[in-house]
Amino acid sequence: MSSIAKGKKAIRFLSFCLRHSWIAGILLALFMILLIMLAINGGETSDPAVAEAPSALNISPAVEAYRSVVEKECIANDIPECVDIILAMIMQESGGSVPDVMQSSESKGLPPNTITDPVESIKVGVAYFSKGYKKAKKEAKVNPKETAIQGYNFGSGFIGWSIKNGGGWTADRAVEFARIQSNGQKRSGGVRDGQYAYGDQLYVQHVMAYLQPNVGENGGAGSTKGGTKEVEKAISTGSSIVGKSPYVWGGGRSDVDIKARRFDCSSFVRWCYSEAGINLGPVGSTTTDTLVKKGKAVSKKDMKRGDLVFFDTYKVNGHVGIYLGDGKFINDNSSKGVWVDEMSNSYWSSTFKGVVRRVTN
Repeated sequence: MSSIAKGKKAIRFLSFCLRHSWIAGILLALFMILLIMLAINGGETSDPAVAEAPSALNISPAVEAYRSVVEKECIANDIPECVDIILAMIMQESGGSVPDVMQSSESKGLPPNTITDPVESIKVGVAYFSKGYKKAKKEAKVNPKETAIQGYNFGSGFIGWSIKNGGGWTADRAVEFARIQSNGQKRSGGVRDGQYAYGDQLYVQHVMAYLQPNVGENGGAGSTKGGTKEVEKAISTGSSIVGKSPYVWGGGRSDVDIKARRFDCSSFVRWCYSEAGINLGPVGSTTTDTLVKKGKAVSKKDMKRGDLVFFDTYKVNGHVGIYLGDGKFINDNSSKGVWVDEMSNSYWSSTFKGVVRRVTN
């Protein structure tokens, strides 16, 4: 009830009681106390604090827990509009898995992971980002936000260089800057195979992927249904640990690992289908190389919910996930652990070569 309504009700009650003079003095005193209390409370009675709803973005619970700290530092650095961007950067930098959550030690000229306090990491990281963001916002003719984001990874020199050479960030300029800084040397192996050996030339695309809307409850498997009973059970099993299970190379090949929900990509897929009653291979020796031989090959234009999708990451068919429909797949990857990703994401689309296997009828 609003303060106005409460006041009118109290006045009507007071008028009635004033006709009974023997209690007029007492009621007048009580009425004055009520008005004073309303004024102190800003015209409303106090209610218990209501926690702000968690982000609907593609942010894990571990990183979402830092939202209040990020908000404080963004306000202190006059960039309150950048809270979600910072959270997305934390997702890309660490997923919240190490104390130096923003990997900001290097911005102070220190060795990686020197900072051991997450709050200090955010404080340093936000301050560093804010300088580049303000410069890009003021001077960049195109993509100021993206210019600042890439500058956090490449270093502040990229911001001035990209503004001078075309007005700000573009995907091509990020590649060119990496080529110049690496003297044309490229990486081989790992998730950045083929990139120039300087920073992450796809850093903007990776960060922006976390700013896309979450899919389903807790980043789960979305609303598309219609798979077989086994498919739905496998997907439900995997969805139960989205955002809760970090990637572990070689994990998931013992009862201890499975109980602790420690998987890599292939053991995660095997576990999901094992829980659905479908055996995709021995616990200790299932890999992407064995999974790619299971079931039958399916054209990418015919793939459906529950199919296994393979990606050429550190090797041909080096990564695997379960297709969900609507261009999404659930997987266990080294950046985010168990998560739902978009097939159209620049990294995944560039590494997906159309290898699809159907392991159910």
